[in-house]
Amino acid sequence: MRTEPSDTSESITKPAAVVRTLLRLSWPAVMTSLLQTLVFLVDRVLLGRYSQDALASMQVQGPLVWSLFSVLSGAVVGVVPLVARHVGARDQQQARDVVLAGLLLAAGLGVGLGIAVAVFLKPIVQVLGPESEGVRGLSEQYLSVVVWALPSMFVATTAALCLSAAGNTRTPFLVGVVSNGLNVLVSYILIFGVETGDGRVLELGVRGAAIGSAVALAVEAVLLLVALRSAWELRLPRGREVWQRVRTAFRRVLSISTPAVGERVAIHTGFLAYVAVINALGPLVMASNQALVTLESVCFMTADGFGIATAAVVGQALGRQEPKAAQLSGFLGALLGVAVLSSFGCLLWLLGPTLLHWFTPSGMDGSALRHEAARALPILFLSQPFMALSIVLSQALRGAGDTRSPLFSAILFGLGVRVFLAWHWGIRENLGITAIWGASLVDWICRAAFMLVVFQRGRWRDIRI
Repeated sequence: MRTEPSDTSESITKPAAVVRTLLRLSWPAVMTSLLQTLVFLVDRVLLGRYSQDALASMQVQGPLVWSLFSVLSGAVVGVVPLVARHVGARDQQQARDVVLAGLLLAAGLGVGLGIAVAVFLKPIVQVLGPESEGVRGLSEQYLSVVVWALPSMFVATTAALCLSAAGNTRTPFLVGVVSNGLNVLVSYILIFGVETGDGRVLELGVRGAAIGSAVALAVEAVLLLVALRSAWELRLPRGREVWQRVRTAFRRVLSISTPAVGERVAIHTGFLAYVAVINALGPLVMASNQALVTLESVCFMTADGFGIATAAVVGQALGRQEPKAAQLSGFLGALLGVAVLSSFGCLLWLLGPTLLHWFTPSGMDGSALRHEAARALPILFLSQPFMALSIVLSQALRGAGDTRSPLFSAILFGLGVRVFLAWHWGIRENLGITAIWGASLVDWICRAAFMLVVFQRGRWRDIRI
């Protein structure tokens, strides 16, 4: 197998060696995570420049697409610990079987979900959308295109996870550069149109943003599949023996992933309830929250990138029967994430008022939107170290095969604490955007404390997968 596990499959027990490995894997993983979210970040930025209603509509389709993607992609989370452990143990055949099983599962889920959302599109938007018929109509335009890109999204994500778990975080990064460049070009042209002698043509607004995202995701999936086929010598299973191995790997992936799906169902049930509270506060709060989410997405995906790298190192260390190295890797990965996100949070607090101009309309509407969003910038800054600690340690636990602890955390804090506080402070106390972000801060603090205790206790080191 010609992959790139390189020295992540070799023993690393000294802190300096662990840090070097984490940094080497983390920077392309972080950049890949940022590039993945940049597909939708570009939509927010360009639509924010297009109109306030277009940006407000992203408060409906943005959370919905992210929730659907996150919940269903939880079904393939099991490929990370399995591929990492098999690579660490130098068992290439079983690693290859897991990759094939994960890709087939991702493709099936993407097709099924795309059909389901297309059938129930109007009721979904009716439930999640605001009272404004115009904003709901824009959301329907966007989603009617993007649902058909869900198979590409799931396959691309699974392929990137497989490569990263084996220690190859550079290929997903390079592919992300290509797909995002294409997304910016296509989306810009189709949102604003092209000026001709007979007027402006191809000005599709929200629908143009959706087409650009769909094209980018399709290209990303194709390029990552080509990379996997080349590196892992993959081909469709043929023969009874091969199919039996893939079915066995399929069951193993699902046995680990089932709690992860439950975790994400809990997270996003709470998240969509959280979104419903935000949407009940009106278009100004909806649009200002989207502006803040656009800023914070850089931090969130950076933490996720550190988490992906940490999960790979933890899983491979356990595959080599080195539990102490696995625990050291988890703690050091979390500390790196905290340091980086704290710095990002400070920059966003200081530069946020200027950055908000990039993706908000000009004029009085834009001024009111930026003023509302700026009220929550200090809370965004305070959230970053706790968010980093929670995300990286959660990913480290998943890399070890413990998907139950993150599930419990999501139910208790994401579904309980965050939604209740957002409703109480936002609806009953009428605190606006600060209520929404204050509830988020408390949630991250609780999750970080819980994950720290679970990881320190170390029971995850004895999990057999």
